Amino acid sequence: MVVGISDYAHAGLAAMSAAATGAAHTARLLREPAIWGLPHEHVTVLGSESTQEQILTAARDAALATEDTLVVYFAGHGLRDQAERLHLALVDADPDYPQIGTLPYRLLRDLIRQAGHRARHRVTILDCCYSGIAGGMSPGAPTRDDLAAALDEDPEAQATGAHSGEGESRGWDESGYGDCVLTSAPPHSRSFVRPGAAFPEFTGELIATLEAGISGVGPEISLEHIWLRVRDRMRGRDSPEPQLFAQNNVTRHIHLLNRSPHERREQEAAPDPDPGPSAAHIAARDAAENAARTVPDRFTRMGLLARIASATIAVDPGKARLLADEVVEAGHDTTDLSQRARLLTSAATCLVALDPPRARSLAEEGEEAVLGMADPDARASGLIDLASAVVDADRDRATWLLERAEEALHGLPDTRHKAARFRTLSVLVNEDEPAWRQRLKDHSAHLYRVVGERERFEEDSRCSPEGVRRAREVRSNTGPEWGWRVVELATIAKDVALERHYHQAVELLEEAEKAVPGIVLDEKAEALSALTKALPFLTPAAATIPDRVVDLVGRLRSVVWGCADEALGDRLIGVARTQADVAYELADKDPRRAVGLLRVAQAVKPELNVQQQRRLDRYLARDLARVGEGLAPLDAEQAAALAHESIAIVRALEDDLTQELGLALSVLALAGQHLAVADPDRADELLAEAEALAHQLPEKRRTFVLKDVASALTTAGRDAAGTDPACLDRYVRMFDRLLLSLPEKDRNFPRTAMASTLVVAGKSVVDRDTGRALGYAREAERLACQVPAEDEMRDHGLFYVASLQAEVVKHRPAYADRAIRTAESITDDGLKSVTVRNVAIALAPADSEHAERIAQNVTDAGDRAGALAAIAEARR
Repeated sequence: MVVGISDYAHAGLAAMSAAATGAAHTARLLREPAIWGLPHEHVTVLGSESTQEQILTAARDAALATEDTLVVYFAGHGLRDQAERLHLALVDADPDYPQIGTLPYRLLRDLIRQAGHRARHRVTILDCCYSGIAGGMSPGAPTRDDLAAALDEDPEAQATGAHSGEGESRGWDESGYGDCVLTSAPPHSRSFVRPGAAFPEFTGELIATLEAGISGVGPEISLEHIWLRVRDRMRGRDSPEPQLFAQNNVTRHIHLLNRSPHERREQEAAPDPDPGPSAAHIAARDAAENAARTVPDRFTRMGLLARIASATIAVDPGKARLLADEVVEAGHDTTDLSQRARLLTSAATCLVALDPPRARSLAEEGEEAVLGMADPDARASGLIDLASAVVDADRDRATWLLERAEEALHGLPDTRHKAARFRTLSVLVNEDEPAWRQRLKDHSAHLYRVVGERERFEEDSRCSPEGVRRAREVRSNTGPEWGWRVVELATIAKDVALERHYHQAVELLEEAEKAVPGIVLDEKAEALSALTKALPFLTPAAATIPDRVVDLVGRLRSVVWGCADEALGDRLIGVARTQADVAYELADKDPRRAVGLLRVAQAVKPELNVQQQRRLDRYLARDLARVGEGLAPLDAEQAAALAHESIAIVRALEDDLTQELGLALSVLALAGQHLAVADPDRADELLAEAEALAHQLPEKRRTFVLKDVASALTTAGRDAAGTDPACLDRYVRMFDRLLLSLPEKDRNFPRTAMASTLVVAGKSVVDRDTGRALGYAREAERLACQVPAEDEMRDHGLFYVASLQAEVVKHRPAYADRAIRTAESITDDGLKSVTVRNVAIALAPADSEHAERIAQNVTDAGDRAGALAAIAEARR
């Protein structure tokens, strides 16, 4: 059935006489004896007068009558609705409302599938704008979208022989059966009619190829040959690239006569048949081996050969044994025990089916080599490597090895390196062990914190020799001037604190505080003023010796209250400010204690005059927000309350406290982030409030806060995606709106971060909801592509996106071309090579031939060998 719509009633749709001309010419070629020779009555041609019902009826009749190949062709305007569904425009179509006057492609597709259940091949050709949507009926559909989604909704039924509800069964694993869709453009592209051309561009190339033929391919040309020729010619003109969505290599099994004058000899030898599975496997295996042997590093090279051996063992056990022997020899040659263990274990994995006793012996030898290492760090590294080598073949063994690695890591001294090791180990633990993974992450975080505190303690414990000398001179004074001694010790404490000798400063103030009771009343006021002025300078010591600092401040507070004079308010401010600043230092380590200190500091306000209250409030505005920041992960609502308290203080002061206000708004956003899962409505409220108030700040501080809100949206979306996907969708929309308020130069990092979040969310749902994962991939790619090409974050963002697209390919193999387009847009050669490799590996089980074509474009030899090994394995 051939349809060409040339006339349109709506002014927004231009007439397209070339569509009708092209359809009629295509119909003549299908009837041409030198091309296909269909009987005249087997080709139905419909024009602009056709209604939706007439087209569907003709399609049904043609499909019911077809047992070999059904062809449905449409040329005309194509429209897409807000859900990115394709509509084929008929004469009364309205471009603003695609549901009116059109033939929804899905209706046509379903009818073809239902009525054409007896057809061996079903071919749909669409020459219209946005025709690539037909591959998956979703925005951003790939160039070879999944036919299981586009044309056959029950791939499991196909695998068992059930099809279209019919009682008969058909071997759908046979490559001779299947569907394909050829489209003139990708999902988001228009199709064109060149000025003065008789046919639409795509149809014109199709007609030219059928009429001229293709030299060098024999007396017949396959539909694949035709499509490749058309695609290459349109590529050469930078036209929209035609798309092919094919199932079971069906395009190779639909043949027309070749009109090339060089191919008309009747005795022409037929093209070589497709290689059988074993031959195809061996070809991929040999290509993988050739690539592997060009890798300079012997350990990497042997690892690749071990993988190739595992891939070929079922098809060519002799070759597998030779490769495994080579790997074993390399393992015995190396003096690096970790590498030896890895290679011997890899060889053992290959040989387990061929020679179980030898495989067991090699595995034991590898483990003994690692377990015998005296250095626990090296032993842990070796065990992790072994676990990586055996995880696919023996997950239980891999788990046991990782448990031994954890034991070895516990034997290391507490350092940042150890913390990093535990973090790495948490990534390697299988996802079905979430409690174990989280325990390792928590331990890593604990180690980082412990090490950081220890390093800071050591730094803060340094003594100032000059401070020691000065304090010795003060102590050597045996006179009765205790007030003078306190003042001097307080002065020295302040000076050494300014040099970051915080513990020494605390010791000096502790000594001075103990001397206060011996001071005569006339000198006590001066001494207490000196002490309270020095106090704020030693608050950083609270990070490492909080109890001593808090106790010292508490004792001084009591002493200050006992000396009520005109300077009492100033001294109380010094004590209260120090308590607030100590709360600031404790915000992350002990936020609840920090809240208590803030309340104690605020309790002195009734004893202060208005001016003094305002001075104290300036400190409290900052410290309230900082403590809220530390409290947010534990109690987001209380954190928001502290932020609101800080905002109220800033507004009441009417001073230039934009930094304090900015911090408070950032805390509101952080509180919203942490409420995203438990209370999404409240989270939305806090995030929106932070964004709205940020616009009242000067540009520099506004940008700072808006970036924090963007970060909160990103993290909140990641946290909520697993339980409430709609929440992530909402945060992405909020994020897009917020970006418009940021200067262009400040948008790139947030874009990359949100793209990463979408990728993580997509990977979490791809197995159960591939369509949603596709949507996340589209959104992530949109954000990544908005980063300028010269910014390296663009490559990293696209690399994240491609990693999700590779996961999608495992479920929708025809998405591979879309993933490859993303890979090709990466400028970093290393990232591009890994990306292309991953797509080829993901595609290999479903379409090893296409995967092999992709693998040939992998630039790095090691990556190429890995991809080809996966292809060989898929062809076993």
